[in-house]
Parts: sequence; C-alpha cells; structure tokens
Amino acid sequence: MASRLRLRGPAELLSAMPYLMGFHPTDSLVALGLRGSGLHLQLRGDLPGDRDAGEVLAEHYAGLFSRNGIDGALLIGYGPPGRAEPFLRAVAAALERCGIALLDLLRTHEGRYWSLLCDEPGCCPPDGRRFDPTTSVAAAEATLAGLVALPDRAAVAAAFAGPDGPALEAMEEAGNRANLRVLRLVAGRDAAAAKALLAGAGRAALDGALTRYGAGHRLTDDEVAWLQVLLHVVTFRDRAWERLDRDVRRDQELEETHRRLWTDLVRRCEPASVAPAATLLSYLSWRCGNGLHASIALDRALDADPGYSAAGLMAEILGRGLSPGQVPPIAPRRRRRRPRRRVSAPAALAHDGRTSTR
Repeated sequence: MASRLRLRGPAELLSAMPYLMGFHPTDSLVALGLRGSGLHLQLRGDLPGDRDAGEVLAEHYAGLFSRNGIDGALLIGYGPPGRAEPFLRAVAAALERCGIALLDLLRTHEGRYWSLLCDEPGCCPPDGRRFDPTTSVAAAEATLAGLVALPDRAAVAAAFAGPDGPALEAMEEAGNRANLRVLRLVAGRDAAAAKALLAGAGRAALDGALTRYGAGHRLTDDEVAWLQVLLHVVTFRDRAWERLDRDVRRDQELEETHRRLWTDLVRRCEPASVAPAATLLSYLSWRCGNGLHASIALDRALDADPGYSAAGLMAEILGRGLSPGQVPPIAPRRRRRRPRRRVSAPAALAHDGRTSTR
C-alpha cells in the first residue's frame, strides 16, 4: 500500500504515516528502510528513557537494517527536542557506521516538523514548518484505500482484547465442558493413543472451523473452547501452524479465512489459555506484513504464558526484524514417492547418512 501513495515531501509523509502504521504515533521513533527504490522495512519503537538505553537501541536498529540489506534510511522522531533528538542522532550515527545512507532525519511535534539535516532558515525555519494532516492528499488517498489511523497503539490493542464480564463467564463454563470432554475422550487410553486421538480431533475441529469462517459464520462458545483446549496439544498445534503457513502462501482467500478465525479465537478464548491461538495469529500477521498486529498478538500470548516456547520463537523472529522471505516454509514440502528398490548395504548406509532438508 505504501508504494501506491504519492508522498510529496516531508509533510505528506508525516500525514500518511498514521495510516501506514495503523495509529497516531507519539513519543516514538519510526525508522523506514529502503532497498533500491522501494520501502522494505518499517519499524516503530518507544523513545528510550535514558542515554544508555538509547545507545543500545540504536545499535539494535542498525543491526536490523544491516541484516535486511537496507541501502538507505529515513528516521522520524515523535516528541519534543529533548526527548526525540538525542535518540534520533544516536540511531543515525549507528546506521552510518553500518554504511547505510541517511536520507532524512525528521522530528515532529504538535503539528510542526523539523529536518535535523537542514540548517537553511528559508527551507527549515527554527520554529519548524506547520503541516495539516486533514488537508493532506496522501491522508485522503489512504482513507479512500480503507486505511484507518486509530488514536494510539492502545486503541489497536483493544481490538484484540479478550473477553470480560458475562462473555468471559460463558467462555469459562464452555472451557470446563471442553476439559471434561477431553477426559472422557482419552479415558482408558495410554499417553501415545490419547495424544493421537486428540490431534485427530483437533484436525477435524480446525477443518470445520475454517469451513465455517470461509462461509462468513462463527463458532459457538463450545466450539471455541474445544479448539482452545486442543491447541494445547503440541502435535495438533504444530499441524495447525503448518496448515496456516501452507494456506497463506497458496491462496489470498484462505489467508482471509485464517485471519477471521484466529482473530476471533484470540478475542474469545479465556485470557489464561489464549497463548497458542495468539501465537498463530502473530505468525499470520507477520507473514502477511502487518508487524503491528503481529506484535500485539504476541503480547497477548506472552501475557498468558511468558514461558510458551512457540511465542518465544515468534519473539525471536520479530526481535531480529526478519522478513517472511528470510524464513523457510514451516510446512514440509511433499516429495514425490519413488518406487522402492533393493539396495546393497553400502548404498543403504549412504542414504541413512543424509541430513534432512525439512
């Protein structure tokens, strides 16, 4: 979407940024990374509380840009000069040490902006240049394209909040029924058989859920609770992750169906049990290029279970600023079966010594 907007200078860029971010950033630094002539990486972070933290964050940003092969960067600081400018300059210096060209260094506050790379009074007066987002062509184009700028990040996070009040009570009751259903299902079976049975039940439940959301419908509370419980079976969680990854890569309509399903689960699962669904929504959002939603969903997962290993993997992906193209498919490629043939002992040993490409 960003590439379609016509940005005619700093004022248009600053007017469009809230729509590209999904909310109006405050007390923040936004870093835009270009590779060639295209925008390749967009990061936002809170301004640090002190100089030492700022130096550490500056090196972190520079490392992310360098690992992603960024050629040029444009930095925007949101806040008063004493808060924003030291961090802006620290990040700029770290980027330049990595050989990344600095295209501009902007600060904006209370409807005005300054370029820290320009000291010409006629171009960049000391009191800054005023800009009005409400009259911006770029903001109008973003609105027409269906982009929305919420007041702040908290407003975006609220859209992914879990149930409370009567809705939470209903889900807790449904969760109790789902747990009882599991106990009845696995009664009298050994651990391996129980795990296989639950994984199969999970696959059937996921098939039904995707069919339901693909048709524009929703799950009942009991159906949500059943998936919520089954997703804690690691073998089924992994199969659900593989299917999500495969479907998103293959078909945009399937991508939208998964988005509706996992978003609804995150909004309706019991907060203490939401980690698996929230992790999958985080991965889906990241895979589709929405880093903000990926980060918010990951926060939900880690709030529910700080030690959840799959959420830790997503934290590593987001923390390193990896792009989807840098991560291989989760779902293993299906290889064509070859006719079995008798082999001699040396050939069989050689085959056993290959490393897996999964």
